Amino acid sequence: MQDIQVPAMGRQTFSTLRGIGYFLLALFFLDFFTIIIPAKFTDAVWELNTYGQIVERVPLLLLSFPLVFFGEYSARLKWEQLATKIISWLALIMAIFFLLGVPLDIVNSFRVQNLRKGEVIAKVAQQNSPLQAIAERLEKAKTDSEVKDVLKLITPQQQALVARIPKPQEVKKKLLTEITTSINQTQSQSEEVKRRISNALWKDSIKWAIAATLSGLFLVYLWMQSKWARVGINY
Repeated sequence: MQDIQVPAMGRQTFSTLRGIGYFLLALFFLDFFTIIIPAKFTDAVWELNTYGQIVERVPLLLLSFPLVFFGEYSARLKWEQLATKIISWLALIMAIFFLLGVPLDIVNSFRVQNLRKGEVIAKVAQQNSPLQAIAERLEKAKTDSEVKDVLKLITPQQQALVARIPKPQEVKKKLLTEITTSINQTQSQSEEVKRRISNALWKDSIKWAIAATLSGLFLVYLWMQSKWARVGINY
């Protein structure tokens, strides 16, 4: 079958547009392999961030396919018969990648959220542990002498001053109140931090899931529309 004849200016335009398409496709896969290497599969943070970075670059991919397929058989070189066939199937492969990645994106978002919350809880526990230990000692101290002993442990450099405290029980009560307030404030701040982490995480995750779904469907459409490339033609 003879190639469709087009004017010289038209042939040059086809070649330029398709060249841009091949170039954008190459750029996307250059980014793709740079992002996934080295791979850290089963690492929820890596999987989520990697999927998100790839989805963020999907405009390059979506623009490259229509440019490569532009004009179907018109003014194509012989090597493009195989190239367009491979690229047509590549559109379907990438569609599957994006669509199957959506459930993984959601699952990994829950995993990362739990991981980040666990880190915040551990940090708060580390901060509050010394205060809780002091509070427990003060609670157990019943006599003035016992209270002073605890205060000396808290402020070893001011033992002489502690020994002259006239009302240790009032100091004990005040310290317990301050410790309780400090612990409650830290807990409240940690809840706010966890809320911000969740909001930021799910904002990105949902954006990536929607973008990946739409991109996957569009790539399936491109694959269907490029059936001519898979059928082939004799140049």
